Amino acid sequence: MSVTIKDIVKISGYGLGTVSRVLNGSQGVKDSTREKILEVARRLDYKPNKMAKMLVSGYNTNSTIGIILPKITHKFSLKILEGIYAYVNERGYSLLIFNVGKQREAVFRQIMYADFAGLLSLVDPLTDNEKTMLKDHNNDFIYLDLHEKGENSIFFDNMHGGQLAADYLLDKNCKKISFIGDLSESQQEKERFSGFKARLDDAGMEICDEYRIPYDETEAYNVTKDIITKKRTDGIFYYCDVLALGGLKAKQELSSDIRLIGYDDISPTEYVNLSTVRQDASELGELGAEKIIDLIERRNQRNVEPVNICLKPELIDRGS
Repeated sequence: MSVTIKDIVKISGYGLGTVSRVLNGSQGVKDSTREKILEVARRLDYKPNKMAKMLVSGYNTNSTIGIILPKITHKFSLKILEGIYAYVNERGYSLLIFNVGKQREAVFRQIMYADFAGLLSLVDPLTDNEKTMLKDHNNDFIYLDLHEKGENSIFFDNMHGGQLAADYLLDKNCKKISFIGDLSESQQEKERFSGFKARLDDAGMEICDEYRIPYDETEAYNVTKDIITKKRTDGIFYYCDVLALGGLKAKQELSSDIRLIGYDDISPTEYVNLSTVRQDASELGELGAEKIIDLIERRNQRNVEPVNICLKPELIDRGS
């Protein structure tokens, strides 16, 4: 006999309304309460009645695409979202965004119960348990801006991007080159740094200094100001434009001729003449939306080819 919401109400001790809000991913419930209810649901192996959910919510979740984000305020992520929305809106699908923070497991339980048509994930490779949860409920998903062997992925060639950044500084005749990254240890940063270092190795040059700092423009400004003052470096590659913008401010204040290059080509870079490695975030978003809808609409077909697309970044030389 299948487990019902009433069973969860009885065992958890919470009211029907509270349990219902938690299982439907609604707000207005304390985190501690939410986790207790989800724990009971996990223990009972509760699976929602899809037809009942559609009748209660008033829409068919087969037309909803979920997006899993690590940080909704990241400018690059917002451009990806713009691309996704532009495409799905034309195709008649709706979007629901999940911001994965400290309550990651609870968020994925909500995703599972929501019964989406498909998911786009910008979160660093999902755990085996998270992928099992999605696949058990027939949720197709595609990684965007990262990749994992054997999983649907659309991503940029960060190794190549790092090489482009090294080429830029070498072409500007820099002899003492440094790298400034953030503390995330993300797949993107590791690959950009790897490509950057490999190209310098090919040129017979070692990295002068490496810095890992918080993802913060002010932090990058302070570090760059210190680097310029000590005159240890004549060229810096920043893992992303947010950090590079802080470095550019320090360069301008000190009237330095140090060479700088960022990564992403977010909107402010064009107006402050920051050289960067450009990734077309909107293109990535549109392509991700196109491919997840294709998977959804071909779900019952056999031998559907897995999605594995690598996009090439390009160098934008603005003379910084």
